[in-house]
Amino acid sequence: MAEQNCLTLTVNAGFHDRDGCPVVIDVNHPDISKFSNQDVILTDTESGEEISAQCITNADTDTISLAWILNGLPAGASRSYTLTEGTVDETGVQFNEDSDTIDITLNGREFTTFRYSKTQYRPYFFPVLGPNGREVTRGETSDISKDHVHHRSLYVAYGEVNDVDLWGEGSNCGRVVHQNFTQKHGGAVVGTIYTDNNWETKDGEVLMTDKQNFRIYNLPEDRTIIDLDLSFVASAGDVHFGDTKEGGIMCVRVHPSMNASDGGKIENAFGGINEAETWGKRANWCDYSGIVEGTPVGIVVYDHIINPRYPTYWHVRNYGLMGSNIFGSGTFERDKSKDGSYILKEGGEMNFRFRVLIHAGDATQGKVAQKYHDFINPPTVEIAE
Repeated sequence: MAEQNCLTLTVNAGFHDRDGCPVVIDVNHPDISKFSNQDVILTDTESGEEISAQCITNADTDTISLAWILNGLPAGASRSYTLTEGTVDETGVQFNEDSDTIDITLNGREFTTFRYSKTQYRPYFFPVLGPNGREVTRGETSDISKDHVHHRSLYVAYGEVNDVDLWGEGSNCGRVVHQNFTQKHGGAVVGTIYTDNNWETKDGEVLMTDKQNFRIYNLPEDRTIIDLDLSFVASAGDVHFGDTKEGGIMCVRVHPSMNASDGGKIENAFGGINEAETWGKRANWCDYSGIVEGTPVGIVVYDHIINPRYPTYWHVRNYGLMGSNIFGSGTFERDKSKDGSYILKEGGEMNFRFRVLIHAGDATQGKVAQKYHDFINPPTVEIAE
């Protein structure tokens, strides 16, 4: 249990109700460094309730972030906590590692597996489990041979990088090859999987590198969140991203029974429904929902306001594909004068932030529009000196 108070902080909800809202803040405090990569306790100064929090050392800056889940704070309200050493009795995010996979559980519940073998075409998550343990994505299943073998659950890819196809899977396609982890650990609140990858030709020539930094939060199965901070790095010369529909910088292939062609539903931030109203359209987010083995489930990808060319175009299909694509504007608009190709100069970076929310029901039932503000307009935090 707690030993000594080291800081007090106050969180303000702002204009939105906060429930199941991850809060991650950088903390510059003289006493916080001793809690590097440790679980700690936040105690509500009014109610005395203790909740789990976690200190995460950021590998790139050596700064420390404090993370916790904010529940039950109405719009306009605030709540104060004291931070103390110790742990709350819960399992949290745990990793079970094999040679090229990481099984991830949340409070003992199976959630997903991260697959990063160098023999694959790219790293990906499969399965991804939602309410009632239902699979919300398609991957290593018997139906994968029916179409689009390269749509492997949840992943990062693009179809035209220096004229190389890193979207498909075939003899002439390139690969996104895992190199190393810069951070990999679980915790009471969040698990971090930070990876460096090479984007290579079929012959192994490096075209560029990336950083895929995932955070998986300890949330219930009807509101599970994966965050991705993604960087494309022109580490081997200029990188040309071509204008093609074949891409999903953040991409999901949903479970077949969720397909909009089979009773499921696509919906974007502007109310567009299904492929006719969402494919090739720009939007802040896009959601895919349907019924899997009797359970209504959904998954949404949020595009952050800091991302290049926000809001993104969406390569989203009634047959189950949903991916963000900022480079395909000429193809989507069917207008060559709107060519979206881009050259990332040698040494340069492109940085993206995405959030994936797995939820119950459709976009309305899952409160997808409201929860977007947890991502782009998070609660503010004040730390007492």
